[in-house]
Amino acid sequence: MAFDNNNYCDFTSSVAKAVAGKDILLCIFNTTGDELLAISGQQGLTINRSADTIEITSKDTQGGWKSYLAGMKEWSIDNDGIYVPNDQSHSVLSEAFENGDPVCVKVVNGKTKTGMFGGLAVVTDYPIEAPYDDSTTYSITLSGMGALVDLMVNPVAPDTMPEGSAALGTLTVVSVAGTSSGDTAVYVNPALTGGNSYKYVTGEAPLDWPTYGTTAPGTAWNGTDGIAATTGDEIMIIEVDSTGKALKAGTATVTAKA
Repeated sequence: MAFDNNNYCDFTSSVAKAVAGKDILLCIFNTTGDELLAISGQQGLTINRSADTIEITSKDTQGGWKSYLAGMKEWSIDNDGIYVPNDQSHSVLSEAFENGDPVCVKVVNGKTKTGMFGGLAVVTDYPIEAPYDDSTTYSITLSGMGALVDLMVNPVAPDTMPEGSAALGTLTVVSVAGTSSGDTAVYVNPALTGGNSYKYVTGEAPLDWPTYGTTAPGTAWNGTDGIAATTGDEIMIIEVDSTGKALKAGTATVTAKA
């Protein structure tokens, strides 16, 4: 019998079929509709679905309990993460917000490479937060226009996926004065994934962010040595796989030893 008759490795259980939140990606199509873009830097994602409540209670309602009907339905998506200003996905969102244009939204499972939800939406909230002691972040609200189509119930063909089927992961980067003049000491969280390595780029802000799954620019870094940089410049740390493809990135403002 397969897997000892599933006595202890039951792949049919609900736990085995659970979906990791990190695999679920918010994406939008570009303005021509021929490319699906995963929102760069994304972290949190909430899909809101609700219906108006219509009360139908009357004096003869049984047991004295109120009764309701579901009225008109609506949906929206809330998303937040690290702001990547030069990424195409944020350029499309900014343009749509400025012009009041709708965007075609798709939520996908990047692991199984299948669509989950899709619909037309407008950008109704798009704040950017820039604290002095942390990364610049964004949050966005996409308010639905019409139906949010459940693509797991109503699959489409072709089922377009974003390039690389994943968004660039986020690194928290901290820069402090190094031990040698002109050097900065850099600390990165989370820790480096086994088999991966770091690259770094420095220069005037804002630096160009790499796209997930593409060859990352920069200089190799072992994760501990001081880096020659100029105070006030920006430093970007990029985690790459064994072939040099970008997986995660983060930035900080350089503090170097005088």
